[in-house]
Amino acid sequence: MKIDTIDATFKKIPLMTAFTTATGGVSNASCFFVRIQTDAGLTGYGCGYPTSMTDESARIAQFFFSQAERIVKGLNPTRIEDVEGKLESLSYANPSVKSAINMACWDILGKKYDAPLYELLGYDKPKLPTSVTVSIDSPESMARQAEFWVKKGFSILKLKLGSDADANIASVRDVRKAVGETVTLRVDANGAMSLADARRFLDAASAFDIEFVEQPVSTLDEMCALTSTSPIRIAADETIGGLHDFPGLLSRQAFHVATLKLNKLGGISPALKVVGMAEAATVPCMMGCMAETAISIAASLHVALARRNVKYIDLDTFMFLKHQPAEGVKVKKGMMQPRHAPGLGVDVDKKLFKK
Repeated sequence: MKIDTIDATFKKIPLMTAFTTATGGVSNASCFFVRIQTDAGLTGYGCGYPTSMTDESARIAQFFFSQAERIVKGLNPTRIEDVEGKLESLSYANPSVKSAINMACWDILGKKYDAPLYELLGYDKPKLPTSVTVSIDSPESMARQAEFWVKKGFSILKLKLGSDADANIASVRDVRKAVGETVTLRVDANGAMSLADARRFLDAASAFDIEFVEQPVSTLDEMCALTSTSPIRIAADETIGGLHDFPGLLSRQAFHVATLKLNKLGGISPALKVVGMAEAATVPCMMGCMAETAISIAASLHVALARRNVKYIDLDTFMFLKHQPAEGVKVKKGMMQPRHAPGLGVDVDKKLFKK
């Protein structure tokens, strides 16, 4: 089997409601879609999200893809390590484009063997509960958002926080009061708090039964200092870069939980390696996402379902899109599972790749 054609398109898909985080607002999913077609009649799809967090713009992503297209065309897409090696030889950067190509290759592999990807990868569990995001706002507004999602059947909420420790404490207090004791709360400051404010917040928030606090501070040294003394588990997101940085982070003991994003790591293949490294260090993982579509959400979900060390998922953003360029992920009362179909199990809108 060989790659016959590989093409890509960049689309901005608006969100129904903009997200507000400590680093700004997100109003659309600016995604880079990849389609690989083989001489055996199989087609694979992938999706990346070029952003400042991956040191990419749409223009950079399109340029790198134009170079990658020359290298991978004619390769066997099921020899995924070979394809990955060729892309790495081209550039150590551009993880979102690499991720999209890597997903498409795995999609083809699953279709070749007529099996969902999570079954090929090992199949640890059939479904997982996802958290749903509560955007930064006043404590009263965040409590109302939280009540809305609990009524929709979600049992895990992820509260976005800012730099103000007092406002953060008030938000967590009001949300906990609004939703009761049975709902799981996670919080994410996107690195906005100072070390002193983070310590003050953690001491106060320990009274509200928080599962873990994601990226409360920005620097690696601050994360190490906080993790060693925190009364609540600390999860890392922005601290985690690529595959080759991860062993050093583990050695620093900078977090209790690793938040992994295919878009930053470069795809399914490196994510599997990082999950294994984390398991060896007894650090559980959470599959997270940016403003992404069902294609890349499905890819992250397959990894989560196939690896026992992925204990948590935060894969909600596709639910906020105004229209869906792909279908294939089911969410019922907060429980998430992919379609039982070959590969990623996604149906992609045929209009997506129209010139």
